[in-house]
Amino acid sequence: MRQITYVLTATVLVGCVSAPLDWVALNGAELTQSDVIGIEGQCEADQNTQIENSNLGEFDACMLSYGLIRQDAIYDAAPYLVKAAAVRLSRNLPAMVDEDTRLDSVTHEGRTLRLNHTIVDDVADNINISYFLQVVPPLVANNACRARSTVLLFENDVVFRYSYFDALGAKITQFDVKHSDCHDNTSASAP
Repeated sequence: MRQITYVLTATVLVGCVSAPLDWVALNGAELTQSDVIGIEGQCEADQNTQIENSNLGEFDACMLSYGLIRQDAIYDAAPYLVKAAAVRLSRNLPAMVDEDTRLDSVTHEGRTLRLNHTIVDDVADNINISYFLQVVPPLVANNACRARSTVLLFENDVVFRYSYFDALGAKITQFDVKHSDCHDNTSASAP
């Protein structure tokens, strides 16, 4: 009984002192104190029947299932977040991202998310690669850096690797977008 009371007291105290700044929404949404308290309450209720066996890992896993992660855990979790993003994005592929470009696959390796695109109506010999490289990487970097859901990944050393192929499967180019590209937002870097 004493152990159960201690764990309940510790859980209540931790729940009471948690501030929104301790948790971050994976989608980049702003959190309020009431958002965090509400989700903490859900996780405590979910674990109520086994509270004596509860540990911080289970609680964090529950919070993660609601899309929240501790700020101090993000860096170490980034490879898992990259894997989850690849799995989630892959569910809806292939998909047209504009009238000329199709996203065919998304893969992952460590802190790198690789997005493979096809220019559906053209071949490499007919594409002005120099112009393509002047226009596409900065545009892609600008869009990626402005997406709330990618900011958290960029801030934790995740690299987005974009590969483009022509309609016949020949490689056109590949470039990376990383956190530093979001600061100057003028160009993406070659790998």
